[in-house]
Amino acid sequence: MNCRRWKFHVIFVVSIIAAPIGFALCSASAARAAGAGCDVGKWPLSAIQAHFGGTLPALANGDSLPTLGAPVLINLSAQNEVTFAHAPGRKSKANPAYAAVVKLGAEPAATYQVTVSDGAWVDVIENGEIIKQSGYVRTKDCPGIDKSIRFKTNGGPLTIQISGAYAKTIKVEAARAE
Repeated sequence: MNCRRWKFHVIFVVSIIAAPIGFALCSASAARAAGAGCDVGKWPLSAIQAHFGGTLPALANGDSLPTLGAPVLINLSAQNEVTFAHAPGRKSKANPAYAAVVKLGAEPAATYQVTVSDGAWVDVIENGEIIKQSGYVRTKDCPGIDKSIRFKTNGGPLTIQISGAYAKTIKVEAARAE
């Protein structure tokens, strides 16, 4: 075998072996990078990001959340058509703006976390009053999640108000904070 041919065979064999290894390494790093920005805030969001990636039950304005910790897709209505339990805590920047009110029902005193997929204002209402946020995470490096907000409640009927949304749908997960 002459020298040129030998070099060609070596290069060919090395490329066949190295290509799948390089592809696997790149894929693993891309997967890590996709979720890496989800866990850099005050609390991790990668598990919620994974939940948002699945098929979600759809709710509409006025519906009740089926259970805490189960993400849903909420079909929003034009904001001027939504009756809020309390006026939203912030004036809408979106035009047109979309909104919805979903009920959680009576829940014990605890800290609850509401995570949304897209830009919108989120209020939690307890006994007719807006609950002040107790924590907030927003990262631009977590695809599919816009923000996650925590609210400390005293126990009682809870309502989530989504307002000022730019899109007609939004993914939401409400859960007890750990």
